[in-house]
Amino acid sequence: MDSTADWAQIMFNDLLGGTSNGARLVSIGPRGWLLGNDTDDRIDAGRLTFVKVLYNSTVLTTGDIIGFFKGNSDFQHTRMYVDVVLEVNTNMRQVYVFLILAGAGTTTFQLINKQSGVVIWQETDAGNSFTQYARRWISTEAFFAREQIETVVVIILAIATIAMIVALNVLPPLRKPGRQTVRDSEGL
Repeated sequence: MDSTADWAQIMFNDLLGGTSNGARLVSIGPRGWLLGNDTDDRIDAGRLTFVKVLYNSTVLTTGDIIGFFKGNSDFQHTRMYVDVVLEVNTNMRQVYVFLILAGAGTTTFQLINKQSGVVIWQETDAGNSFTQYARRWISTEAFFAREQIETVVVIILAIATIAMIVALNVLPPLRKPGRQTVRDSEGL
């Protein structure tokens, strides 16, 4: 997460704490700050219980959450990471996560393949002083990207190769004028 907000979270469950969303947090690895943390800043990761306000009532909910808290009104620019292993339901075309935001500031959430460095998914949202639960959909194909050469690239390379062969065969051979070639009539 890259943020100017005082706190933000991403939840890998549905709103009831289940896995009907198609993504499940399997394990949590190392975590840390890449930029701008203070001594009182904290990173939360794991199965956490949080307070949610629904229609003037307070409800405690548990979910697989990754987030940070810098303290109220701490809007310094920060960047943090948590290594996670996700289980994705491949029978679904899309899975979803909830971005939980409040306060002010803008947060960019990213899922990055640690091995390849490829960004699987990215979303930027801004808080508006009220707690927001923003559902964001992610294609399951994004988690299982295949390295492949596009058909268009192959066709363009084939056409370029054929054009180069034709152009080189049509052009007259480049010879310096006034120089004659000597024929070897003796042979071997």
